[in-house]
Amino acid sequence: MTSYDEIYTTFLNNCMVSDLDLPQTDKGKYEMIKNAVLHYNNRLRTKLTCDDATESVSEKLDDDHLLILAHYIRYHFLLNEKTYFESLWQPFEKDVGLKNFGTQLRSLESSVTEQARFIDSLIINTEVDFL
Repeated sequence: MTSYDEIYTTFLNNCMVSDLDLPQTDKGKYEMIKNAVLHYNNRLRTKLTCDDATESVSEKLDDDHLLILAHYIRYHFLLNEKTYFESLWQPFEKDVGLKNFGTQLRSLESSVTEQARFIDSLIINTEVDFL
């Protein structure tokens, strides 16, 4: 079994984000991990489950799959950050004189797209090549 701490540490080591934007409670961290596991299961057609009591997932993940799961956490972190920025500032962009709203939004969209592509490349790298 892989511990939540191992997953979260891998996320922090590979996906630097501001500590201010990360959940400060264990419950918030658990929810980030559970959400990533849902998407991981959907994409890889696995049945990985989370257990908050033991703070672990149901299988021992190898390094490749641990990295994929950590990057799914980052992907959803970036997606939520983009949605938050867009919903917070778009209604007021003209009122407050936010001149670079479009540029910042494109930058966030680019980060989300880049992260999705990176996850794809990590998944492709796990495939066994029989040629």
